[in-house]
Amino acid sequence: MLTASTTTHGMDSDHGPFDVHDFWRKSAFSLPGEPGQTLFSDRHLEIPLIDHHFDAGLRLPVIHDFQFGTLDGLDANQEPDRSPSLPAPSTSTSLPSDLDDLWKLDLTTPTKHVPLRTWEAFAHQDHTESPISYLSDAGSRAFDALQPNDSNLLRSAFALKCLALLGLGRSSTLFQWKEEAKTFAPTLDNLRLSGLSSTAFDSIVHRLTTIGCAFVDARQFAMSSYVNKHPLAARVALATTIYAVLEALDQNLSDRVLTAESSLRLLACFDTPAILLAEIRGLITSTSGATTDTAFLSACHDTLDRFTNACSPFQSLHAEILNHVSQPWFQSIYQKTGLTHYHFELPIQDDILDHSAHISREDNAQITEVMTGIAVLRDSAPDHPLLYPAVWGVHSLSLELSSTAMDIDRIVDKANKYQKDLLVAISKYNSGGSKSPDADTRPQERHLVSEQLPWSLDEGQQTYFEDVGTRFSEPPVNMDTSNIRILATGILEACKTQETSALDLRHLAKTSLNHLQPYLQVQSRLLNGTLLRLFFRQFSLRENLTLNHSFHLLGNGLFVQHLTAALFTSESNARGLRLDNRSKQWPPASSELRLGLMGVLSEAYGSNDIPGNLSFAIRELGDEEIEKCLDANSIHALDFLRLRYEAPTPLNAILDDTAMAKYDDCFRVLLGVLRMLHFVTLLRSTAQQKHSSAPTQAFAHEAWSCVSGLASYFFDIAVAGPWKDLQRTLDTIEADLTIEDAEGTFGQRVTFGISHLRNKHSDMLDTIRSRLFLRSRHDKLRSLINDVFACVLNVQVDAHNEYELWKQRNELKARISRIVDALQELTRKIGKKKNLSQQDRDDIFAVEVLGFRLGGGQI
Repeated sequence: MLTASTTTHGMDSDHGPFDVHDFWRKSAFSLPGEPGQTLFSDRHLEIPLIDHHFDAGLRLPVIHDFQFGTLDGLDANQEPDRSPSLPAPSTSTSLPSDLDDLWKLDLTTPTKHVPLRTWEAFAHQDHTESPISYLSDAGSRAFDALQPNDSNLLRSAFALKCLALLGLGRSSTLFQWKEEAKTFAPTLDNLRLSGLSSTAFDSIVHRLTTIGCAFVDARQFAMSSYVNKHPLAARVALATTIYAVLEALDQNLSDRVLTAESSLRLLACFDTPAILLAEIRGLITSTSGATTDTAFLSACHDTLDRFTNACSPFQSLHAEILNHVSQPWFQSIYQKTGLTHYHFELPIQDDILDHSAHISREDNAQITEVMTGIAVLRDSAPDHPLLYPAVWGVHSLSLELSSTAMDIDRIVDKANKYQKDLLVAISKYNSGGSKSPDADTRPQERHLVSEQLPWSLDEGQQTYFEDVGTRFSEPPVNMDTSNIRILATGILEACKTQETSALDLRHLAKTSLNHLQPYLQVQSRLLNGTLLRLFFRQFSLRENLTLNHSFHLLGNGLFVQHLTAALFTSESNARGLRLDNRSKQWPPASSELRLGLMGVLSEAYGSNDIPGNLSFAIRELGDEEIEKCLDANSIHALDFLRLRYEAPTPLNAILDDTAMAKYDDCFRVLLGVLRMLHFVTLLRSTAQQKHSSAPTQAFAHEAWSCVSGLASYFFDIAVAGPWKDLQRTLDTIEADLTIEDAEGTFGQRVTFGISHLRNKHSDMLDTIRSRLFLRSRHDKLRSLINDVFACVLNVQVDAHNEYELWKQRNELKARISRIVDALQELTRKIGKKKNLSQQDRDDIFAVEVLGFRLGGGQI
């Protein structure tokens, strides 16, 4: 590391920071420069012929006067395939001065003056080299004779066959499978093959034992998957493919390994199969903890994808295995999306999309939407052509399940033909046409008749044995694995002949829906158009939405009027709960509540037959919330009251439990605001009387301004704005559907389904809840608003104590000021964000509007 002084000096020099002035200075560790004081003090070589003429013989010649010399000793008439005769040996140890005489150097005759040096000779000058002997030249018997006598020597042919069986995962005379230890164990101790040491033989046994155990594990997995009482469909499919791979391995290995002539050749036969077996073993291990078909398939995909990233030579085989394992999952997708009505032998669980990491999020959403649409259509129109196309003359689809290379254009043509036929069937259905007379709705099942049974049975026994006979006449799994065996055999043969010259860099794609995507798009398009027409025209979606807006969101003025009279009226002769005059006995009994609210809904709706069985009910509350309801003067006194609405099928796909819970939250808040409006209206009426004092009028005016401003924001901005936006969306959808009907098209202008409609409705409710300050971020603001309401409800209007009234009025203004401060704090928090969400924009809008309602100007 450079010090500060060094760095400064370097920067100030003329040659830059990396200039070294004394670069060529000799090292401090070098020897003195006197002659003979070097590391190699004597350059005397042990070849005297070269040593005496070192300078002359190895000096480069002068280029100007250099001439090639002649090579003596070559006979011009010598045959080309014979070597030239060597010059006669020379006993002279001196080299002539002529450079050409160097070629007469005799290097073939050893001399006692040219010794060959070894490391031992350098250390000891009197060292005598011993003659070299190699044990391998004497054969395996000589090697065996030098080994310890405590080992059992095996004959080569017999031992190689036992080793071959070990590698194939089969027991033999020398190696037996131990079920408890899950491995192979030798039947004799200290085994050794002739010509090999015990260490080398143990290494061979260890490697072949690993391969053999992988064979056994794969076979046991395949068998255990079949005998399981309730197997996973994907596990059975994997077991079938593994069994096919094992058959290919047995066929490829058995003939070669049993005729191997040496241990090296035997090990070479297992090189490629060992890689495949290790990958199969890893696949079995990674899927062992899966409890659902979807999780099993996802684990399969992740494992095979890891093998592909490791450049496995079996990538094409892995792709085919993945397709076979995916077959039950795809079959379930076909069934639940209405693309087929054939019931396959191994049904998959209902959670086919739960934790489905092997497909993309977009495909997951599309499949979920189609599945939901099919379920809704089955409940609302059970005889629709989309559910039973064969009944209406539409030919069933022939679905490709296990082909890795498919012609997408051909599948698209089939999907277009399927769409065209379905459009004709839907048009016939909508016009009231009849079904196809020769359509067969279900596949014929083969059963044994009573005449084929060996004895006479009653009806129950006959049915039982017919089912048993049918099951025994069918294969356990209807899956063709011939292509798996062919593909595995081809890869093994190519590796055996070393024909795998190119590295396959193609990445194994996910369990894709390429062959299903065209059918899904057609099904989604036709299903969405069908359901939207049913929802708007047959099941009155807009009427039910308007009903919830009128009552849950208090959008019906007549309902607000009747509800106010039933809950808050102070007249003793009027029917109602008279909340304003109650200080005890609250909440009312169920019979009194039912009597007080009787007729409110039917009078507001105009009929007793209200959709969804809309009625008043009691809300389930916790102990703390119940305690707040007991106080009639609390803003929470009416929290126990709710509206119950049950959306009819199939509208419950949009008006589901989640949506109704949001409606209930809004009704709870708006009912409290309605009570506050009624209370401040009575307070202002009292203050406008002649005998009212100035502080009473001031408090009533302040309370009226605050409550009416909040109520105006809640009803006119928080509720009315999002509701109008939803109505405009519904108007556009209905107009587009009408245009499609006029043009004779389907799914061209309206391309979304009920999920999009449900999301729009849910977004409306979320916006209303956000503007009603029902988010968790609004807890402080919501608490301050309740404090203002509590201050107004607990006011003591006493004309003889004006000081107390002025104090209450100042307290009310202080609490209103805290609301304004909370709004400003909310704006400051949002202003620090770079990207604003919809909730942030709603909060900014609320702050701007309430600035005029509460503060008299914009905040």
